Amino acid sequence: MNMEIIQICDITLAVKFALKTKTNIEYFPFEYEKSIEFLFSKNKIDFLEKNYKAGNIEEWFDYCLKLSLEDIKILLPVSSKNLNIPNDLNTEKIKLICYFKNNLILYFTPKWKKTSGGWNIIYTAHKYENSINGKFKFYDNTEDFKNVLSKIATLADKINFPNFGNTFRKAFNILNGESFENIRNTFYGQTLFKMPEINARLFCSAKISNVFGGMGSWNDSPPYYAHEKGLESEYDILTEELLTQIRLALLYSVNEW
Repeated sequence: MNMEIIQICDITLAVKFALKTKTNIEYFPFEYEKSIEFLFSKNKIDFLEKNYKAGNIEEWFDYCLKLSLEDIKILLPVSSKNLNIPNDLNTEKIKLICYFKNNLILYFTPKWKKTSGGWNIIYTAHKYENSINGKFKFYDNTEDFKNVLSKIATLADKINFPNFGNTFRKAFNILNGESFENIRNTFYGQTLFKMPEINARLFCSAKISNVFGGMGSWNDSPPYYAHEKGLESEYDILTEELLTQIRLALLYSVNEW
């Protein structure tokens, strides 16, 4: 997963846990996250009397509580036709959706700026103007996810990439009943203790099966070998479906608990 998706998932999980337990938020940034700011502009949010900038996650969360924050979700693009650049930042397709009392909904879009030794990230608040009937809802895609993982693992073996095949089978086994204690001890640390088991399984499977990127990734050499074996169409279809199921798994696992 790219940095943008990792961060927005982490923020959402931290906020959800803090809201459910009525405790202070605990967010642990990666070393490359040099600063995180949140901008509230009265030009974008009409009820504000003045602009406000939160200089970190904790200040932002406290300010949202003052606005009567009740819940938070993420929105991600479900699929991408351009798999050669799945790690692009600042596409404006990733959003934090915050639900407040009195039917107020704000969404935050991130902007990543390169700095010495890492990144500065600025989230800008916008008022959600479109009418929606309640909150966004997402479904448990476990069976669809298992189906594509099984098929793409077989394809990986056919084109002589057993390392990817093993990765896809590992993700399948996590969804299919591998010991939850093993999963919690192996993937993503303490975050999994805060999620229901089905959500944690989907989250871990999405994390390890996201093998897209640059050199050495699933979209580097494998498409050439698939073409050589006359499996280019199968590769394209299964790869697109894998990315779709990864995003659906993240949307359900992070949002629905």
